[in-house]
Amino acid sequence: MTLALRSIRKAPLGAILPCAVLAASFATSTPAIAATCSGVKVTASTLNVRSGPGTGYSIVGSVNSGETYVTTSSSGDWKKIWFNNHARWLHAGYTSSASLNCGTVTADTLNVRSGPGTGYGIVGTSPKGSKWSVIGSSGDWRKIWYASEARWVHGTYLNQNATTPSIGLSGVTINGGAASTSSRYVKVSFNFSTSTPSHYRISHSSTFSGASWKSYTGKTVDFTLSTGGGTKRVYMQLKNSHGRLSNTVSDTITYNPTSTASGYRIDRTKFFNRFAYYYGTPSTSQRNGINYLIDNMEQDKRPAINNQTVWMRQIAYVWATTKHEVANTYQPITEYSNTHCVNYSGGCKYKGRGYVQLTHDYNYKKMSPIVGVDLFKYPERALEPRIAYVVMSHGMHYGMFTGRKLGDYVYSGKTDYWNARRVVNGTDRASLIEGYAKQFQNIMEQSTQKL
Repeated sequence: MTLALRSIRKAPLGAILPCAVLAASFATSTPAIAATCSGVKVTASTLNVRSGPGTGYSIVGSVNSGETYVTTSSSGDWKKIWFNNHARWLHAGYTSSASLNCGTVTADTLNVRSGPGTGYGIVGTSPKGSKWSVIGSSGDWRKIWYASEARWVHGTYLNQNATTPSIGLSGVTINGGAASTSSRYVKVSFNFSTSTPSHYRISHSSTFSGASWKSYTGKTVDFTLSTGGGTKRVYMQLKNSHGRLSNTVSDTITYNPTSTASGYRIDRTKFFNRFAYYYGTPSTSQRNGINYLIDNMEQDKRPAINNQTVWMRQIAYVWATTKHEVANTYQPITEYSNTHCVNYSGGCKYKGRGYVQLTHDYNYKKMSPIVGVDLFKYPERALEPRIAYVVMSHGMHYGMFTGRKLGDYVYSGKTDYWNARRVVNGTDRASLIEGYAKQFQNIMEQSTQKL
């Protein structure tokens, strides 16, 4: 925050007489997704805000030069604005008329925070119907002038443009409307009206806690149900390129888990305890990614499921490869730069994506029938966790990447983690990944249970 010394002016009617006024100077970036409302920009150094339209009304605060407020009505020379959680008044003679980016509160009561996130403190509230000058944005959050301070409200509850295309969400179904499933990996289909979405978010939480916006690629998306059997409710919401949010719609399905296909179960508590010993306590994102991978590994029939020792060691090398390839995130990633992809067949459209980086147009095409998605046409879908896992597992166990299979180096009576790197990328970082594999072998030995 930068502090600026304001110049001393002759006090106008309704203004405070300052000797010198220190006020915060905020750099604001105007979002492109706001409506236009009539308002005022304060021109006085400091201007009193009153409870009514006249000097006979009590002073309830002040505003500073450069601040902007939506005007909701007027009385003579006085303009009504929303100043805090009440409608207030200021003298128009010390303001200039302005066309402002604005938003109207749609919630019954909207929290106002000191920063763009729920981790910031609540500094006030704003009632339904109040109107605010929107002076900046950060993700889903909008910056407003509130009681002469730059504050933040969640954009979901701030209708910013009644003139831009709205978006309606309907027809959400899980697995085509099926009543139950034995797999946690489901397909969620939906329809929309009015405008095409640019993003979607999906969650078990009606508030979408922890859910991130993902780019819209079609009317069916993948979702992983939470662990534990029972009825699962899944919520969905869309967003269009104008920033308009759809209504929230949900559907339910009953998850009836079956025995793991591999015949082995990985005890989560033991796994994470041993993982923390080697690599420290994982972040929430890392833990979510690891849990997703464990779910897939327990269902995977590609490794040597008839020999527990070999199965654990093959899975250990998959863990080691994943740790290295996705830079410890345990989430599918995109190749960081365009330095190398310009030389790939098909160029940077087919840059590395996934748990194990899938590159070149011919590899995207080769993997398409394996994952059941046209990756050649939609290469970005290689980042979807379900697809990324199939690419990694199938490629490593069946030699789709280099012609070498994991079973060539890890089998009964032999464990060659160093040369196993040839399955993915020659001997690049072979020693580093060998070390990871030995640590994950210990983790697997401590946590694997035969069913």
